[in-house]
Amino acid sequence: MNIYESVVVELFQNADEKYREFNKKIVNGEKPMIGVRAPIIKKIAKEVVKDDAEGYKAGCKFAYFEDSLIYGLVVGFESYGDFKRDYNSYLAHADSWADIDMFVPSIKCLKKPENALDFKKCIDENILRSDGFYLRFYIVALMSFYLTENYVREVLSLTEKIDGKGYYNDMAIAWLISVSYVKFRETTLEFLKNDKLSEFTHNKAISKINDSFRVSKDDKQLLKSYMRKRK
Repeated sequence: MNIYESVVVELFQNADEKYREFNKKIVNGEKPMIGVRAPIIKKIAKEVVKDDAEGYKAGCKFAYFEDSLIYGLVVGFESYGDFKRDYNSYLAHADSWADIDMFVPSIKCLKKPENALDFKKCIDENILRSDGFYLRFYIVALMSFYLTENYVREVLSLTEKIDGKGYYNDMAIAWLISVSYVKFRETTLEFLKNDKLSEFTHNKAISKINDSFRVSKDDKQLLKSYMRKRK
């Protein structure tokens, strides 16, 4: 039994049927779901990294949500060079928002400024021609690693160019803008006054900002006046 097969056995040993039924409705992906909770998946991924990461990647069949996600988490532990080599292999099998939203925070190498700076070239080269969950990956990566003083205006402006490429991507844009508002209130407020986003994405961004406990009641009231009404 190779390491991939051993991991699948371990996943089934940790399956929770009630959680599977609950989570598959939320994730709404195409691959079957075993029903393993996130902390256990992360624990198994760490064990794979210690034992035989290359063997797992070589043997992974991407048969389930969980075995695929472990592949992504293993890639997230890699050095920058290996990450750049492998991340597209993971994205090729991503078929849900959860595949992306659990993968991006796991990427250790992009927390180093020099790696983030270099990877931004990759984002700039690919984001405008991407769609599906590839695009969501780039949006969530921008939110996670590039909402900084140096890049915030550029990132907000870019959202106008990638808006309208599917529900999950528009929701990711709204999420990004809500995070930007908490970090850079004035810059994001100015953007929302005149943005060229669709009505859906613009209003959803404001809705997400208003859901935040880190935004004042006065700001929430102000932002309600920015909501666009259907003509």
